[in-house]
Amino acid sequence: MKIQSKKGMWLVGIVCCLCLAGLLCLLIFHRNPGTAEKGLSGYSAEEIVARMGFGWNLGNTFDATGGNPLNVYSQEQSWGNPVVEKELIHAVKEAGFTTIRIPVTWYRHLSEDGSYTIDQAFLDRVKTIVDYAYEEDLFVILNVHHEEWVNVPELAENYEAIGVELSAVWSQLAETFGEYDQHLIFEGMNEPRMAGTDLEWGGKPEAYAAVNYLNQVFVGTVRSSQTGYNGERCLMIPGYAASSSSAVLESIAIPTVNGEGADNIIISVHCYSPYDFCLSDARKVFDPEDPACTGDIDNLFRNLQTLFLDNGIPVVIGETSATNQNNTEEREKWAYYMGSKAAAFGVPIVIWDNGANGSVGGENHAYINRRTYEWNYPTVVQALMEGKDSIGWGTGREVISEAEISSLPEGMLLWSDTNGLASAALWDYTYIVMRARAHYYAGGCEVAIVYTGNGEPKMVLDSEMNNVWWIPVDPDRIEEMEDKNVAYFAAEDILREIHNAGVENPAELRNMSFLAAGDNITAYEISVVGGTPMVIYKVNGLDYAISTELPKDPAYTNMEFLGWYTTRDYQPGTEYTGGAVSKDTTVYAKFQLTLSYEASK
Repeated sequence: MKIQSKKGMWLVGIVCCLCLAGLLCLLIFHRNPGTAEKGLSGYSAEEIVARMGFGWNLGNTFDATGGNPLNVYSQEQSWGNPVVEKELIHAVKEAGFTTIRIPVTWYRHLSEDGSYTIDQAFLDRVKTIVDYAYEEDLFVILNVHHEEWVNVPELAENYEAIGVELSAVWSQLAETFGEYDQHLIFEGMNEPRMAGTDLEWGGKPEAYAAVNYLNQVFVGTVRSSQTGYNGERCLMIPGYAASSSSAVLESIAIPTVNGEGADNIIISVHCYSPYDFCLSDARKVFDPEDPACTGDIDNLFRNLQTLFLDNGIPVVIGETSATNQNNTEEREKWAYYMGSKAAAFGVPIVIWDNGANGSVGGENHAYINRRTYEWNYPTVVQALMEGKDSIGWGTGREVISEAEISSLPEGMLLWSDTNGLASAALWDYTYIVMRARAHYYAGGCEVAIVYTGNGEPKMVLDSEMNNVWWIPVDPDRIEEMEDKNVAYFAAEDILREIHNAGVENPAELRNMSFLAAGDNITAYEISVVGGTPMVIYKVNGLDYAISTELPKDPAYTNMEFLGWYTTRDYQPGTEYTGGAVSKDTTVYAKFQLTLSYEASK
């Protein structure tokens, strides 16, 4: 062996000391970001959401489904995007984004032995990207995305088997990322749906219930983990397909933990509105003064407020964007409007970026060049941020009065606003959309809308189940009432029109909307008159029964029924025990999952 000189030994010692010092520095400055010393802990979901600001999606990367599973870098490049470097995440932070969503498709890296074990190399690669985001002090949303075992045509029937695999995957992710603090948010599923069917994006009540079941599996799995921050971690849950439709949003049930409504739950919604501008080439112009452009956005935020925000349940719009059509100025207008609306309601939005920088086809959402880290459309991003900063966060929610208006004292109130809600001219987007209920159109009933203005209202119904999207109904009569008008839509007219459109059963209707025909109107109240007040029972997303008496306790596999409540998150004191009611009431069935998570780990 060769003998080292004293000088050589001295140099080796210096090198070893430097290496040791470097290692210590690495440990100090790149330690697990979820350590208690610097951990973000003790905050509610509302408080976390208030800190998230606006975010950016690392889309078409780890959620891609191509490549060689044996090459850890292959999947993230399989849809045309480059390997993710920390410089990209830094550029996102520098642009003003404070949240990043990391969509991940896991199924190509799960073992086939029934344990669904995630390949360690792929898991480590995802963990590296999460660490990049933590180094930039970003909030991180981690999910399961294009999972072929979730998005199946038989979702409504196979939810139990899907739940076993979902629990297996999330138990591993909860263990791997458990020590990461409240900067890390888990999103149970992306857009769970009946893929490949005619009902893929609209769904049906049975599929809504299946998604609620899977949300319960996800929440129960994470909360049962004994690792790190998982007991308080914010968990995002979607409705069917993460849809922004009122029918889907109404179907969402809050999961339980130990028999009580789960804490730190965030509702996950996607919004590409207006669709013909955001995800197709049909409309290139966005006019913030035109309800045809803004109506769907306004309706969504109003629904989010009444269903969730006013009840202390926060919301994150996990995906939103407007496709490039070489119309940058119009996209700037959309971005400012969307940004200001989200900030006003206190709802973080996470812009969708898939790296596709074309101009036709509706799927061009490349905001940043992932190779040069330069922004392709910096003015669109700037408009988004200016919209966010144009109003105090959460200070611009609409003043919505749910107090009954005495104009129709015998009516069953469906909606009211003492300040009135304006709708624009003929065939613009509706100013309000509500769930269609079969008993609204029973014999002897009329749907009445109280309004002012030169125009008159028109009712429009649709049925996802029958693939019928436009069933217009004219008022049977219009009467004057003091300083307002009342338009009445008769049950026999409604039933005739839906039958003519091919819908035999009114229970198959989905939405009931109103449009201003002829000129502007302002609505103040929508009621059902002439019928008997009913109670609508909702069981895990299903309309279960229509009665003034409580039905039998509902039964679901692996679920224990814990009672009826009039609040979506089962607040104490809102237990419902039956009896006569004065108006339409939605009652939610409270369940506790009895599935053993240990069996799936």
